[in-house]
Amino acid sequence: MTETELKNTVQKAHRAEQLLNDPLIQEFIISVRGDLLNKFESAKLGDEAERLAAWNQGQVLKLFMDKFDKQIKAGKNAQLTLMDKVNNNIRKII
Repeated sequence: MTETELKNTVQKAHRAEQLLNDPLIQEFIISVRGDLLNKFESAKLGDEAERLAAWNQGQVLKLFMDKFDKQIKAGKNAQLTLMDKVNNNIRKII
């Protein structure tokens, strides 16, 4: 990755972390998870379609959350890479 791409990745990660840690967003995520769990648990044992729909919706929410986590981790890795580049440049100067 170029330095610009690394910086953009770090910025996206910071924004993703801000959004994920926003109290209102956290409240909505908890609410949606609770609704999905309730939907899954209240589905009748014989209603395979309803249980499967609730499970699938839960997987979509998980995928959404995993994307945030992946972006945050990529930003941390990019930041480490940028710091390594800076350290290497400093060593060359010294």
